[in-house]
Amino acid sequence: MKKALFVCGLLLLPTVVFGAGFSKQSLFLSKSTVVEGDTVLIHAVVSNDTTAKFTGTLVLKDSDSTIGNVPVALAAGEANTFSVSWKPTAGNHIVEADLEDKSGTVVEQESATFTVAEKPPPPPKATDGQVNPNASSTVESSVQIQQTIANMSPAVAQSAQPVFLAIDSARRWAAGVLDRGITYEKGQLAHPDASIGAGKTATQTGAVQGWVNTLWTIIGTIVLYILSVLRWLVGNAGAFYPALALLFFYLLWRLYKKMRRSR
Repeated sequence: MKKALFVCGLLLLPTVVFGAGFSKQSLFLSKSTVVEGDTVLIHAVVSNDTTAKFTGTLVLKDSDSTIGNVPVALAAGEANTFSVSWKPTAGNHIVEADLEDKSGTVVEQESATFTVAEKPPPPPKATDGQVNPNASSTVESSVQIQQTIANMSPAVAQSAQPVFLAIDSARRWAAGVLDRGITYEKGQLAHPDASIGAGKTATQTGAVQGWVNTLWTIIGTIVLYILSVLRWLVGNAGAFYPALALLFFYLLWRLYKKMRRSR
């Protein structure tokens, strides 16, 4: 009799161990890059590994606040994707998914960290004699870099978020300054005579004036090239942050070398 009960227990073991639950890395968003104000869908893949139908509810939470819920009905051995709409604020969000059965008991939990970029400010209106600093191009957000860090270490991503927001704000300001400089240099190159007109005298010959114009054009072209490279670097997050990291480690290395010499 005991042997028969033991065999029956072994046969029933899979239905006890394997129940309805989430697949590996089952939480994901409908958009890879999310900006504050966007409405996205949170997808969760749920599977039923039992031999009986599962009926329950999927509840999604952002910290202590409930995002939404959706009924779940899965046949034996079935898997499906369930979605809830979400309009998040800027920052890192730890989204928790609770799978509840008909009685309201949580049978499975899953969580994931998502980074939402700060909504960029509207470009300032250009007034007479001024150039809109954001008219030519935009500045890429660091949201992808933050998401990569969050996937590896949510705690580090949470701590680094204010730093990224401050750097992105500084990048937008620098991009505006560089845009105005590029526009100014283009105007000077288009009218080289006007740029050196204040320095002309009646005794200047045509040959001297032509030489000065050529020299001014060369200098202006070099300055325009440097400004354009800096503008690209500031606006491209994928290039700016690795360059900033290399500069940071280089300064640490120089500081280390200096401390060793002082000893």
